[in-house]
Amino acid sequence: MTADVMASDVSLRERVLEEVKERIIAGDLPTGARLHERNLSQELGVSRIPLREAIMTLAAQGLVEMRPRIGAFVRPMTKAYVEDLFAVRLALEPLAASLAARNRRAENLAELGRLLAEERAALVEGDDKRGSLVNADFHLEILRASGNELLFAIMAPLQSQIQRLFRRTITSISRELSEDHATVLEALRDQDAERAAEAARRHVEETRDLSIALAD
Repeated sequence: MTADVMASDVSLRERVLEEVKERIIAGDLPTGARLHERNLSQELGVSRIPLREAIMTLAAQGLVEMRPRIGAFVRPMTKAYVEDLFAVRLALEPLAASLAARNRRAENLAELGRLLAEERAALVEGDDKRGSLVNADFHLEILRASGNELLFAIMAPLQSQIQRLFRRTITSISRELSEDHATVLEALRDQDAERAAEAARRHVEETRDLSIALAD
């Protein structure tokens, strides 16, 4: 198999994965919907192989649940599940911010600054999809800046679920989110680990109740 063919296969898998993930996050594939491989493969114009791989990846990310001998379904974000997600976030995101304040590099600060500017632009334009994507990317960059590979491996798969939450809440709390992110970024620039951790903790707490209220 040539390098071009391999790259094409990877590109196809990524496209299918992003398309199905976006349909779930946007609600086009609603909670509880069954992912019919035949129908989806026809709609996307692909074979079932990349679609099946995408579904397995989305199951690993917590967006899809596999029911043996029945099929794949869009996982509900129940109140109990969202509470569990926030418990994990409250435990680990302050740690990530604290480590990022100690270990961040110039390129991390530059990327966080770019994402913050894009987030603010999305807010002005009322672009909820773009805003939710950038919000998730901001959190992911903090994980990268932490320099802790194990923490990144634990938290990175949760970003799709966090993005799904953001898409539901972004219109209500986006300005506050942007202000919180600015506070975290300032603490990272100052290498103030304690202030960064406290800002991250407060940020997660402030979004917790609304997210639980909007759960399935």
